[in-house]
Amino acid sequence: MSLDTFQFPQYHKHYLKIHSYEVDFNQKLTVTALFNHLQEVAWEHAHMLGYGWEHLLQKDWFWVLSRVEVEIFRLPGWTEPVTLITWPRGVDGVFALRDFEIYDQQGKQIIAATSSWLVLSVKTRRPVRAEWLSEFDFANRSALGRNASKLLEQNNQPKFTETITVRVGDIDMNQHVNNVRYIDWAYNTLEANHFKHYYPSRVAVNFNAEGKGDDKLIVNRFQSEQSDSFVEINHSESGKNLCRLMFSWQKI
Repeated sequence: MSLDTFQFPQYHKHYLKIHSYEVDFNQKLTVTALFNHLQEVAWEHAHMLGYGWEHLLQKDWFWVLSRVEVEIFRLPGWTEPVTLITWPRGVDGVFALRDFEIYDQQGKQIIAATSSWLVLSVKTRRPVRAEWLSEFDFANRSALGRNASKLLEQNNQPKFTETITVRVGDIDMNQHVNNVRYIDWAYNTLEANHFKHYYPSRVAVNFNAEGKGDDKLIVNRFQSEQSDSFVEINHSESGKNLCRLMFSWQKI
């Protein structure tokens, strides 16, 4: 596929080369590094379009990632050059939608993703409706053909449980837990041997509430009959859910 069809301003292209600090022991891009790239290119494009972090801050608003879903056909390896493309896909109620695709050097799509974002008021921490985005000339393209999934609460017994405390290195510039930290905590509930045989072919994440410094959190991992892994991260005292995640696994 020719990547020349993806033109600014509807699309934004970002060229990457996978670094050694972004791969695991299989020399493949880690899921946390992937999500960091998705988040950063989203910020970058929003800034170029005039509604980035500093633009919203002038209105006492800020962006928050609410849901994201990724399908992985192949994880790129160490030193591999890839092209990350992103575009805003429109508005659905309070959600602003943004999609992503990653292509290898041969122009083959290896990763596709969709995300749903909220704009929150700095003062009230409540959503601001996103009609102000509707004037943009959105691209008529959907990476997954759907919006990111809403994940349901798990009611069976967890296969793994641990308690963690939010530390200063977990907090981002919006003064809450960086969203990629939840993915990292969930990913690390599985043993290294698992990743010698499987890679995540699908990852879905719902960010449901803010985590703050010194919060104590409970991380529970559940397994489905289809061998999917579900992770819930809850506040240990209130029981409030902060994040739900789902991993589908594919044999390497």
